[in-house]
Amino acid sequence: MAEPSRRHLAPDLVTPRHEAITHSLFAGIPVFFDPRDLLQVRYELLRCHRVDGETVVRVCREFGVSRQTFYNLLEKFEAEGLPGLLPRRPGPKGPTKVTDEVIDLARHELSGQPNISGAALAARVRAELGLEVHKRTIERLLRDLRSKKNV
Repeated sequence: MAEPSRRHLAPDLVTPRHEAITHSLFAGIPVFFDPRDLLQVRYELLRCHRVDGETVVRVCREFGVSRQTFYNLLEKFEAEGLPGLLPRRPGPKGPTKVTDEVIDLARHELSGQPNISGAALAARVRAELGLEVHKRTIERLLRDLRSKKNV
């Protein structure tokens, strides 16, 4: 019997170590239950525990994940639903020092001094808001504010 055709998965949605999954769902119906499908594996991991009542230790062993990973996924799922099971890049999700206050100050300064430099505005941010923001960050903000989309 030929192996069923595999659907294409984006590289970041392929289960690392999919060969470690031994749960019967993924052995019984390989056309539907694909151990390479990260989202499906994560969902079934949680479903087997919460709906089928399997122990955390057992599902972790059968799905090839640590208990810490299980509890992290459970927390994300409870907070965000299915999107919480998708992989995310670690680290900050955006600029942390470019707050609404910094943007408002930049807009105000631009209205009076259209050619203000990043260094000069960074100094104003430091003096007025007490924030240390690198001049390159301020230059990117100025570029965005000067672009046509913000005029």
